Amino acid sequence: MRSPRTPNQALRLLLSEAGWSGAQLARQVNSLGAERGTPLHYDRTTVAHWLAGSRPRPPVPALVAEALSRRLGRPVLLQDAGLLDTRQPGHGAGAPSGEGSAVDHLDRILQDTDRRRLALVGAYSLAALAMASPLPAAGEGRPAALSPPSPVGPAHVASARQLLTVCSRSDNVFGAGSVREPLRHYLSTTLLPWLRSDIKPAVRRDLFTVAAQLTYLCAFAHFDMNHQAAAQRLYLTSVELAHEAGDTISCALALRGLSVQAHELGHLTQADQLAEHAVQTGARHAPPHQQAFLLGQLAVTQAARGDRRHTRHLIAAEQCLEKSADGASAVGAFHTGSLALQRATVAKNQGDHPTAARALALSLRHRPADERRSRALSLAELAQTQLASGHLEHACRTWHEFLDILPGIRSARADDRLRALIAALRPNAANPSAAALLARARPIRPHGRHRGPLE
Repeated sequence: MRSPRTPNQALRLLLSEAGWSGAQLARQVNSLGAERGTPLHYDRTTVAHWLAGSRPRPPVPALVAEALSRRLGRPVLLQDAGLLDTRQPGHGAGAPSGEGSAVDHLDRILQDTDRRRLALVGAYSLAALAMASPLPAAGEGRPAALSPPSPVGPAHVASARQLLTVCSRSDNVFGAGSVREPLRHYLSTTLLPWLRSDIKPAVRRDLFTVAAQLTYLCAFAHFDMNHQAAAQRLYLTSVELAHEAGDTISCALALRGLSVQAHELGHLTQADQLAEHAVQTGARHAPPHQQAFLLGQLAVTQAARGDRRHTRHLIAAEQCLEKSADGASAVGAFHTGSLALQRATVAKNQGDHPTAARALALSLRHRPADERRSRALSLAELAQTQLASGHLEHACRTWHEFLDILPGIRSARADDRLRALIAALRPNAANPSAAALLARARPIRPHGRHRGPLE
């Protein structure tokens, strides 16, 4: 192993290839840190230390590798950048490598997302999105490593489905902070041993399907808590589990999850590609409400890129909902309120704030009362839109509704909206309504996620 004091020639060569100075690399690493909710303040002096041979603690090496990957347009691994140090935990963390089965990948990410190691999970990776490959025909997936025969059967699958329903409802009502750790623990201690059992093919397909859906929900829970790298790896693992089950719908749902995440992080091209991939993979197989679920996301990503085809996809999603008697499901639930929210997102992308505000108000009217986290996020979005349209008093009233819901929700995304509320109202602090709202908002401490120096 190279001595830590040996100059890092590999990193120097990559910087030269990228055409970056040390200061530019530091800025990009800081930007990636902000993307994952990690405040970093590196500068050219820090990079000089790395070039001299020092190795930063996880997850910083993964951020360096991802910054260089995006600049060069090709994957850059930790070892390529001379930053791999196997003596420290977490340096090898990253997206699934393609080695081993989906069950192996699930085991690895569940270990990495233990509370004690979550901060060590690497960076959100654009290169890793290429792993979301087309779905093979049923039965073509890699078999899981088999242990001696076990009594795992339909009753076990039914119990896993029941837990999926319970966790999905709890997430809707209370936010991801209520389910992320219990769900991860269930997957690790209960479902993984079942997946490794020698079971009948029909039971195996059903078990891998529900495992893909539980992993999707676990991915969404990490996304809602702003653990973006972990969420991405779980979404990719959900795709793999769906591959092994031959389940096109679960695969499409996970691809859509990856698209939503990429869009949220500002990677518009990748978000659009993933949304289109999701529609092509699963729309023709899915029930009407999940077809709308997939088509609505494609409309959002196309509108964000200025693609006028978004209109026809919104119309198609609306037609699908008209055919659907019930849009409820543990994953991929979609209803009129959901579609109105996507119409609002499209309008906002086009700079049409009045239309966005009307669509958000419609979404809230049709949003079921128990979808409290979604109601909170929509209220915050409506208030921001009203403020952007110059309606301060309306915005303050809407934000008060948001604050009514917020204390009962554990969601980092909702906490982010609270911070945005305070920042948006500071310039209007002389207004009595804004001053009263600020006085109410400031004592509320975000509890969805506490950010440490490496978290």
